Amino acid sequence: MASTKASAEAKLSEKLPLRAKLGYGTVGLGSIANTMLATWQAFFFTTFCDINIGVAGLIVSIGTIVAAFTAPIWGYISDRMYSTALGRKFGRRRATLLLTAPGQFIFMILQFVPGLPVPVYAVSNLLYWVFNGGYSTVQYVLPSEMSDNSSQRAQLVGINQISTAIASIALATINTALFVVWGDKNWTTYFNLALIYDVFMLVIIIAGIMTIQERPYDPTTDFKEADENTEGEGVGPVKRVALLLWNYVSTFAVKEFRSYLGMYLSEVMFRNVRGAILTYFLVFVLGLTSSQVSLQSGISFAIGIALVAFFIWLNSKIGSSKSYRVGAIEASVVFLLMFVLAHVHEQIGQAATITAWVLLAVALNFGITGVVNATDFAYSFIPDVDEILTGKRREGQYASVNSTIDNIFMAIEKIIITSVLAAGGFVSGAESQPQQVIDLLTNIFCFAPIAFCALGIFFTFRVKLNEENRVVLAAEIARLRDGGSKADVDPETKKLVEELTGFPYEKCWGNNRVVNFSKKLEGGDAPKAEASAA
Repeated sequence: MASTKASAEAKLSEKLPLRAKLGYGTVGLGSIANTMLATWQAFFFTTFCDINIGVAGLIVSIGTIVAAFTAPIWGYISDRMYSTALGRKFGRRRATLLLTAPGQFIFMILQFVPGLPVPVYAVSNLLYWVFNGGYSTVQYVLPSEMSDNSSQRAQLVGINQISTAIASIALATINTALFVVWGDKNWTTYFNLALIYDVFMLVIIIAGIMTIQERPYDPTTDFKEADENTEGEGVGPVKRVALLLWNYVSTFAVKEFRSYLGMYLSEVMFRNVRGAILTYFLVFVLGLTSSQVSLQSGISFAIGIALVAFFIWLNSKIGSSKSYRVGAIEASVVFLLMFVLAHVHEQIGQAATITAWVLLAVALNFGITGVVNATDFAYSFIPDVDEILTGKRREGQYASVNSTIDNIFMAIEKIIITSVLAAGGFVSGAESQPQQVIDLLTNIFCFAPIAFCALGIFFTFRVKLNEENRVVLAAEIARLRDGGSKADVDPETKKLVEELTGFPYEKCWGNNRVVNFSKKLEGGDAPKAEASAA
């Protein structure tokens, strides 16, 4: 046992080569194509394609819906890509990236060609997001896929945040320069920009395929036997669809994942509420305009990148749960100060209000960066818990759950916020709002995020996996992978495994129906409690 633990510790301390880290960073840079769509797609449809704004909005919204429901398919496929010749040749994550490249390239550029029938734009948008779902799934799973080292995973999470921010800054900078050269009144300008970002994304995918690292083919990445009812029995198309749905739902059976989801959803709702109310708060509560606070965006991006580096270090030192609390508490204090500003801005004047707002917005970036970075870092360890339960590496499956829940809750939140504002007396098209609406906007903007921060902090105390017990978990996985008997488990290790998974130890390491609902179990069927959980 001592040698196994030493071996696990050695594996957990292995470092990634710089080439692999930079390769992962290129995947984040590829999001520049998504940013181009988000920024100019609807504008292009309404300006150069003569599409009604309502229809354009419907076409654009399809992307969010499609992304939510295609993610589980990509997660399932990517996890099992070693079952294909393409996967065995390139690797399961590299092969997934390779599959997404042609679709993203073709259906991106079609959306910036005027004169096509409206259904062509709708289908092109839908198919773009179908293929992009595979790309984003791989982007999300790679930190846990590429390394078992906590500090290396923290660096990868930070690299992804930095590269995504750089992509946003680059798009704004490049577009501004090229609008001056080509003009912003011609459809060819937007087509050329889309083509540039499309080609760039294709180059980025190729660079990622050549540089990223992933887990090799071994028993933990081979799902053939796990998907079969009995050895040698194939899986028909009907059962394959059933297994796809089952694997999605069965992730919720893992106790640690449910606790993590509390952190994740609290973070998502905290940021989305702020984003949805921000413009209304600035215009109607503080009496500002976007141009008066435009400096904030540039400063926030620059400071945000520096803060990511800080939280990479902090996560590796104190863990994701404590880092999350640092960010959430700081953000809550800033929102309280914003509440104060909302009540004194008329007394201090507009110039002081602008200065105070910019300072507070930059300060809030510390909390946002901390919460997001800690949440992504915490996610990277969920597949480790799933491995002790199933004996398999299902990174893609968990990434798909994150993506689906993110999009669904984002849509629900927007509906709730707009409904509450409408019920509160919000007047559309007005230059000012009644006092009760101003009070409502202030309270939602300042206190709803604080409530979600508090909820997230609560769930950080339920997330149990830390650096110390990760070594214990890794040692037990290594022992079982080497053929060790579950009967020889150390009592403390058994207790930890049961606490993390929510399953009896005897039902771990594949002796359950988490991957396959028709699996024949050792020692009979699972207890009723386990069956209902899975």
